[in-house]
Amino acid sequence: MKLSLAALVTLVGLSLVGCGGPALDDTMAPEADARTVSQFGTCTATCAGGTSVSCTGTTCTSTDNQGVTCDGVSTACPSSCGGLLSCSLYVNKPCTTPNATKDCCNATSHTPNSLLCSGSATTGYRWLNY
Repeated sequence: MKLSLAALVTLVGLSLVGCGGPALDDTMAPEADARTVSQFGTCTATCAGGTSVSCTGTTCTSTDNQGVTCDGVSTACPSSCGGLLSCSLYVNKPCTTPNATKDCCNATSHTPNSLLCSGSATTGYRWLNY
């Protein structure tokens, strides 16, 4: 009886010790992987072109190809598009030359991309991702 009581007390004690660790909250954002740290720490996001951005704070969140936020201060990934306009400005907009391409910047990855003028003479031509 004493042996089983001692084993039960030990098991309960170890369970309580395991509950006191630092709080790390890995969450999935609706559109990207986001990591959140709820203690003093450093968050790093991998950006296009092999670069990264980091910040240190009590509460920080990082999302690859987007940036980091520490204690409410955001740092975005730098764009490697060299001044190209966002593809979202052109996608599904009318175009006139079938099979023409348009260089633009992918808004998610911040990398250069191209759109294709596609469709038909009866339905019309539009800029599409390819």
